[in-house]
Amino acid sequence: MSNEQSTSGYTWQDVKTNMKQIFTWSYYKEGFSGWDKQSYIWLEIGLVVILATGFPHGLETLSILSMIGGAIGFACTLAITANKRINGLLGFISAILISIVAFHSKNYSDIVMQMVYVVSLDLNFMFFGNAWQNRKIKAMNTNGWLLALVTFVVAFFLLFMMDTHLLISPRPWLDAFTAAIGVTGAALTIAKFHSQYWMWTLQGLMSVTLWGVTALQGDANWVLFATYILYLGNDVIGLFFSPWSRATKAADAK
Repeated sequence: MSNEQSTSGYTWQDVKTNMKQIFTWSYYKEGFSGWDKQSYIWLEIGLVVILATGFPHGLETLSILSMIGGAIGFACTLAITANKRINGLLGFISAILISIVAFHSKNYSDIVMQMVYVVSLDLNFMFFGNAWQNRKIKAMNTNGWLLALVTFVVAFFLLFMMDTHLLISPRPWLDAFTAAIGVTGAALTIAKFHSQYWMWTLQGLMSVTLWGVTALQGDANWVLFATYILYLGNDVIGLFFSPWSRATKAADAK
């Protein structure tokens, strides 16, 4: 029994091991190595785009937070695509920074979405990163569709109620719908369904719309708008050029 617990990936000893590894060089070396070539190229392009979008709008606090949060968040999505547990740490940092910008922009559901990411994805991967990374990637099935449907309906209802009754958002439908899709994508990511990338693609499209409208209304700069466009490029990589897509193709070939 003790041997089984030591290798399960979910014991207190495993949590301590995962957390200690965050403070080692090997953790970052492992996290940023072994990516597909397309991901490395897209990372370089993305960082240039984020900086080029942010600097012309000045170096005010929100602009700097947007650039740093966008860059780290972008790296996080690529780490997920590469099936690397470092995405938890990157996502945790970016979620805090993006939430600050979202609060200033009154996109309250986006803040909730980021906090859901922190609890369900980021801390989960930081504490149990090895266990998640080693779990098998699955093709979508009936349980996956049921998980997606229930998660979306419940998330949208609660977020819309919040945006219209508790914290009044100027964009309640768009804000709640976009965040609900993101929460659904998070649920599929935890369960390791490859089809999460279709959900992330839809979420990316809606986030581009949300932050584009937000920027046009003068509530934020264009950095997060550009960042979510870059997320869409990562979704394409995840769908067709990643460990997730290769696992699905291998399962279909059997």
